[in-house]
Amino acid sequence: MAEPTKSSKLAALRRALPWVVGVVIIVVIATHVPFAQFRDSIGKGPHLRLALAEIIMAFVALSTDSFATWVGLRAAHVRWNLPRVVAVKGATYLLQLINYAVGQGGLGYYLYRAGEPPLRAAGVTLFLLGTNLATLLLLTFGVWLTTGGVTNAPPAMWWFLVAGTVGFGLYLVVIALRFPFLARRDLLTPLFQSGLRGHALAVVGRIPHVIVIVLAYWVAMRAWGLDVPFRAAAVLMPAVALAGVLPISPAGLGTAQAALVFFFADYAPGATPDARSAAMLAFGIVHFVYAIAATLIIGLCCLPFTKRIPLALPQART
Repeated sequence: MAEPTKSSKLAALRRALPWVVGVVIIVVIATHVPFAQFRDSIGKGPHLRLALAEIIMAFVALSTDSFATWVGLRAAHVRWNLPRVVAVKGATYLLQLINYAVGQGGLGYYLYRAGEPPLRAAGVTLFLLGTNLATLLLLTFGVWLTTGGVTNAPPAMWWFLVAGTVGFGLYLVVIALRFPFLARRDLLTPLFQSGLRGHALAVVGRIPHVIVIVLAYWVAMRAWGLDVPFRAAAVLMPAVALAGVLPISPAGLGTAQAALVFFFADYAPGATPDARSAAMLAFGIVHFVYAIAATLIIGLCCLPFTKRIPLALPQART
């Protein structure tokens, strides 16, 4: 048997690194909470109820995500019908187990298979990824700004939201000005072709999905027996969702759990802050496991349909 080459070892290390990062974050949190409370919370939780809630909300999320992607594709002048988008989007959920950005890259692969030139397929993917993250960022900032946010939120979080919102605004200025040396580049052409109107359509089309993401976390918490008021979820959960899509760990492992403990530990049962943090960490991990299982179910259900769809048909553009 041939020994692994240096390049294959580096590739394996790059694949493993996000998991290592996620696990390290979990371990760091776990070392600061009582293990007995953590173990009891996992053992006594209503697992079946949470699993059913995760599966139901995952299919609801697929519906809104597919609609948002369909709107975004039309804004980028790619005319796919909605059933095709649902099948392809569901199949790419398997790649989101690596991280959110890789899942979006999977959509770019299907665009390429459908006949889009490679750089244009990458540009459309970049447009969708950017508007998706911008929607989550803008809604989080808007909710925090109108409600006063969170009193114990670290200043870095506020600066991140402000900087991200300002950065997106500057990006839109560039899109509006259509600098020729940028607009002529194949990779960036879809961004400029979409224009301000296309960006606005993509963001508005994504709002229902972001709302469903917030509801999914809240429904999961309620299913687990955590008495979290809806208003608190509406204010805080977008920040958790934003942490979950950071491309530093697979499917938000570590980052989402850290955000849940930071923002929602006070709503968990326990006589002390450490005990409540342990209970919330337990929920975060179980939620992650069942969400992964639901994602696998969706991906495996949708994958066969992508093989039946005539993906090589030429795409109409306006």
